[in-house]
Amino acid sequence: MKKKYFLVIIGLIIIAILLKIKPNNEGPNLPKEDDVESISLINILDGRGIERWTISDKDDIEKFLQNLENSKKTKKESVSDFPDKDEFILVSFKMSDGGYIRSTIHEEYKKLYFEQAYVGIYELSYKDISSFLKSTAKEENKENISEDLEDILDDDF
Repeated sequence: MKKKYFLVIIGLIIIAILLKIKPNNEGPNLPKEDDVESISLINILDGRGIERWTISDKDDIEKFLQNLENSKKTKKESVSDFPDKDEFILVSFKMSDGGYIRSTIHEEYKKLYFEQAYVGIYELSYKDISSFLKSTAKEENKENISEDLEDILDDDF
């Protein structure tokens, strides 16, 4: 009888260990495409916004959200509002109800990451995002700006 209990306990310990080391491949928590009015991608360099692209087409919004959804959760933690980088892209989702959801995309060691502040960091497919941006972020949709990051966050930019 003791042997049976011992084997059950060993089995439960093994299951617990396997569940603990199982990778978490959950994607980011993204808004539904119908709730997003537009997406602004703002290139931030040394604390200043220098370029902005706005995505308003519903098909393009859907494609962008799909690219983000296909990302893989990393073991890195998000511990601040913005990445500790000189250059990153501020992703601002303008919601239909009037609010904003802001996240970032940044490059590190030739990999691209989507970061939701204090939630998680997700590795993006460089090829998919690059392809999307080349086909969607056209020069005629680019707006040159010169705004401090704080001003961008304060305004309905």
